[in-house]
Amino acid sequence: MNLTFCENKKEWNDFILQNNGCFLQSFEWGELQQKEGQTVFRIKVSDNNEALAEAQITKESFSSKSYFYIAFGPTFKEGITESQQKESLDAIVSEIKKMAIKEGSIFLRIEPFSAIRSIESYKNNKPLRRIQPKKTLVIDLTKTEEEIFKTFSRTTKYNIGLAKRTGVTVEESSNYSPDFYNLLEKTKNRQEFGIYSEKHYKEIFKIDDDTIRVSLFSAKYENKTTNATIVSFFNKRATTLHAGSDYNYRNVKASNLLSWEIMRIAKKNGFEELDLWGIDEKKWPTLTSFKKGFGGYEIEYPEGVDIVFKSFWYKIYEIIKTIKK
Repeated sequence: MNLTFCENKKEWNDFILQNNGCFLQSFEWGELQQKEGQTVFRIKVSDNNEALAEAQITKESFSSKSYFYIAFGPTFKEGITESQQKESLDAIVSEIKKMAIKEGSIFLRIEPFSAIRSIESYKNNKPLRRIQPKKTLVIDLTKTEEEIFKTFSRTTKYNIGLAKRTGVTVEESSNYSPDFYNLLEKTKNRQEFGIYSEKHYKEIFKIDDDTIRVSLFSAKYENKTTNATIVSFFNKRATTLHAGSDYNYRNVKASNLLSWEIMRIAKKNGFEELDLWGIDEKKWPTLTSFKKGFGGYEIEYPEGVDIVFKSFWYKIYEIIKTIKK
């Protein structure tokens, strides 16, 4: 096995695209993290000049310490043997252990995008919480519009029609708008969840190339933006990343029409799936019920694992996270 650090954007992305990796492992998403002050490492594993795996790793801060994180990765070459996958993962973890000594990091968190057969041998610690969604809902856009619409619940279909009758319109833009953050803050205060700084969302819109792009979809009612959603387009999948809404306009059902138009436009542009990015019946019952109204199929991602390098500091980390929770 040959392990290298890759900084060739095309070479890196070609592998992620060819092997159905997640946009969070794209070179551009790593650049976004770097712009926000994080350290990013890109490890490539090869054997006889054949690329077998890639892992984009971010260094996350924890008090005066840090830990490493692989978001929805590593990405493995499709069709490799279980032995090749294990050897590739061993090589990645071994290198990160060396990096941990230099960087003072206390553990490595891996949240896989797809099943990793050999990860069980590392499951010495189950994370207290996930960073990425554990479950999500995906809409199949390879069907006709009529077939997709038929899978919606009766309530969802009615609300889409109601939004149209009341004059709600939907616009797509490649530019950031302050309206989005205003709506996001209203949603945060209403539903009590964490959000990033406005600068983070502005930086997302600077991602625009042949591999990945981002759009802002806005629903308007009487010339006022009532709902807005950021959507990423990567490989064959569109993903609804962040959304905000004005509760005072909930009765015009703009959110239903907005989601439907996102599906229609993504399909028109050749994308095969729309990922609604996270469902949780216990944590977000109302939001989950809303998303399930669009049919689709559920995906449950594999369990994550924390590979501990410094046991004492990891215990401190767990205690602090438990108290905050």
